[in-house]
Amino acid sequence: MCSIMDSVLDTLGIDKVNIDRKVILIEEQHYSNANFLLSAIISHALKKDYGICFVLFHSTFNHYHNVGMKFGYNLSLLKEKDKVTFIEPIKINAPDMDNIYKETINKVIDNLFITIKNKYNKMKTDNKPVIIIIDDLSHLYNFGFNLKQCMYYIRCLRSLIEHDDTSELCIMTHAYKHEGSDTFIDILKYMAHLFVMVEPLKTGHSNDATGIMTVNWRVDSIRRKHNWPEVAKYIYKLSNRQVQIFASGI
Repeated sequence: MCSIMDSVLDTLGIDKVNIDRKVILIEEQHYSNANFLLSAIISHALKKDYGICFVLFHSTFNHYHNVGMKFGYNLSLLKEKDKVTFIEPIKINAPDMDNIYKETINKVIDNLFITIKNKYNKMKTDNKPVIIIIDDLSHLYNFGFNLKQCMYYIRCLRSLIEHDDTSELCIMTHAYKHEGSDTFIDILKYMAHLFVMVEPLKTGHSNDATGIMTVNWRVDSIRRKHNWPEVAKYIYKLSNRQVQIFASGI
């Protein structure tokens, strides 16, 4: 299954590392697309017989199903078998959106977390490992969350996997290039065990490459074991059913 994604998994290193109880952060810079990274992580989770809990702030479940069909897995069928579940936060909190800037913000946070926790716990009843995949966390700001509330929500999510030896958390967030740092992403990077960033080519469009991928394992013991650099950069090329990755001279 998904042999197309083997080169991506090899580059990320998650096929060599036990990523239970770990946090993967994917930063998608504006004008780039990190869907191929999520597809690789999904295919890897399915190979390991993980349950998958999607929290979809941005793309729809049908989007992931259609992408999965290209790479050899059927998420709709897996959903029928209770191996995959999905949550769309905007639908959960739609009744509160008119009042979201008033006192309901704490209710929105609680609703988001409790819904995920219940879905997660239901998938864990079979004692199988679960990965929570969040796309796209930057939309928390659309719910009216401030930085403190965003971080409280993330701590709640991380608490689900901290005391479970067979669960993972994968967060994808979109970012805009600007001067200075993004405090929210900087804090997420501090929490992450693996940080991956995709960004467009600085020189603009190219027929030979799509963008730049940066891989940063933030755990010293893992890097030493596999003799990996702290930061590795690659050039990647995307086509309809293929991902090519090349070493970068950057």
